[in-house]
Amino acid sequence: MKKFTAITSPDNHVTPPPIRSNSILRRLASRLTPSFPKFPSPKPIAALALIALASFIALTLLADAPSASAQAQPPDTPTPAPQTDPVFPPLEAKKPPLGNLDSMLSQLVESVEQGTSTANDAAASAPISDGESVAVTFYAQGDATSLADFLRANGGDPRNVGEGYIEAYVPISLLVSASEQPGVTRVDAIVPPQPADHASPSTENINAPASRGNVTSQGVALHGADAWHTAGYTGRGVKVGVIAFGFRGLSARMGNELPANVTARCYRSTGVFTSARVSCETDSSFGTVAAETLLDIAPDVDLYISNPRSRGDLKTAVDWMVSQGVDVINQSLIWHWDGPGDGTSPNTNSPLKSVDAAVSGGAVWANGAGNYARRTWHGQFTDADGDGLLNFVGGDALSALNKLEIAAGETVTIQLRWDDSWAAANKDLDLYLFDTKSTSIAARSERFQTGEADQTPYEWIRYTPTTSGTYDIVVRHWSGATPRWVQLQSWSRNYIERYTVSGSIPNPAESANPGMLAVGAAHYWDTNTLAEYSGRGPTPDGRTKPDITGADCTQVASRSSYILNGQRCWFDSTGQASIQVAGLAALVKDAFPAYTPRQIADYLKTNAQARGAKPNNSWGHGFARLPAPPQAAVTPSPTPIRPLPTPVATPISGSGDLAAVARELQRQTNLLQQVIQSMQALIQTLTNR
Repeated sequence: MKKFTAITSPDNHVTPPPIRSNSILRRLASRLTPSFPKFPSPKPIAALALIALASFIALTLLADAPSASAQAQPPDTPTPAPQTDPVFPPLEAKKPPLGNLDSMLSQLVESVEQGTSTANDAAASAPISDGESVAVTFYAQGDATSLADFLRANGGDPRNVGEGYIEAYVPISLLVSASEQPGVTRVDAIVPPQPADHASPSTENINAPASRGNVTSQGVALHGADAWHTAGYTGRGVKVGVIAFGFRGLSARMGNELPANVTARCYRSTGVFTSARVSCETDSSFGTVAAETLLDIAPDVDLYISNPRSRGDLKTAVDWMVSQGVDVINQSLIWHWDGPGDGTSPNTNSPLKSVDAAVSGGAVWANGAGNYARRTWHGQFTDADGDGLLNFVGGDALSALNKLEIAAGETVTIQLRWDDSWAAANKDLDLYLFDTKSTSIAARSERFQTGEADQTPYEWIRYTPTTSGTYDIVVRHWSGATPRWVQLQSWSRNYIERYTVSGSIPNPAESANPGMLAVGAAHYWDTNTLAEYSGRGPTPDGRTKPDITGADCTQVASRSSYILNGQRCWFDSTGQASIQVAGLAALVKDAFPAYTPRQIADYLKTNAQARGAKPNNSWGHGFARLPAPPQAAVTPSPTPIRPLPTPVATPISGSGDLAAVARELQRQTNLLQQVIQSMQALIQTLTNR
């Protein structure tokens, strides 16, 4: 992939380096040469005249060319004319969808019906499958009971049934007829969540020996947690849930780096779960690393874990954690966009709705701000040459092609959304992945947005090449009005060639819930510099994100280190930064048990160390740092408890001296006062303890 040095402006938009003059000349020559008439050798003067004319045109263009190429810009910024004409095959008219299926499912059904693929092979290319069945979500109006009955009677397998949706495994042969059942508005393939992990060279080290406290995150001191530990705040009695893609090596860490007891809800497949921890120890060590980091910050919390496979799984996992009284939830997962970018979604199984349910249930939510700052393009839809293709600004020019290097066997997911209604979208855009080697379309998403109910302004493709190569991402405007803004994001190892840095917050970090914290990342050795990949705002509706920033690259036992920028790094990801903040939230909950999720979030934001204006779209409210711990919880030195004096009754003679009687009454009153003072001191000591 072509490299260039990016210049970042104060608002985090990338300014590419200047276009070289010879680059423009080469483009100009390539455009003009095919149109030249061929002259025989006896007429060199005419040829020279044409060359002179071409040179004059080139000089004119150079005189008018800007000193730097167009900047990657937000919506409503003037866009320069494109400098390249993409080499892209003519796009045919897209086919009407089959039933209410999304573009991928339609293509799978077509491949089987046309005999180009077997049902097993077609299903295997879906994100989640089992034999000839693929995992899908039915979105339906009204009661979904009859749809569930239809699926069971015809070989389908409903898993998660909720308000307005059913997640199920369905044979490819049943997809079309199932999508046309009464009330069904659309059927989408289930795409598993993306671990909030940056593509680092660190490797799992799950068999490395460790003892309790042997490996401590550098974040403990950086975030001020050590002083709170000394003051007696360790998260004792606070319940923290960790939601991640996998927990490999968890058992090996229990009793040393992790608690001896961990409560689990582990999903073996979509909608199927167990309390056996072994079912969570799959896929990756991400969750184990997160839990280790958490226990360094808040060593005495009660740990709850889960590994949902779908949006429905996430919803049930969160409901379970809330029922268990979990106080803090950290999610180390990223999900497909399913709303307009304002922190809301029309879908009841949306991760954004799960965040809301958690906060309503009393749990503050921490989520990584994502690692997509250089994997996201967000800007105005422009098409200066009128070919219907979006012109990306960035890299070394403005172009309709956005290059991405993909390694053999790497599964890449690319998603696209734009400014339109999420109830009945009518601005029709399509998404393509173009293979430059074979000059063919490798993957496409061509849903219709014609204003019908439940059509959404969203396209996505998923592709796994067999050979490494260069691919181009292309966006086409098919029909309807031009959207004001477009947002594209690539879940890939490599950066896309043209990115904006800004507008790169994923789902559900874009949530508008005040009890939720989207967490950016800064490497522990330089907490004044934001990690290059850390997600940044604003959101499409203009809100400031992230909310706060934490340390990453800190030491853990479950991963080996590598050298990054001359420093040792174990885990570079906003996912690790967010678990540091989740640990801080647990300490705050320990100190202030009556605090609501919003109060905990506000406490952390208020006390964060400012990095520029507070807040801003890079750091949020700043780098997370606890203030001096509250004094109420400091264990006082034992207060000596004076023995209670025993009042001695002195007989008062009836014929005696009145002055003596008064003295005796005063003495007994003093004794009673001493008893009261001693009792008060005892009560205060017990209260402090």
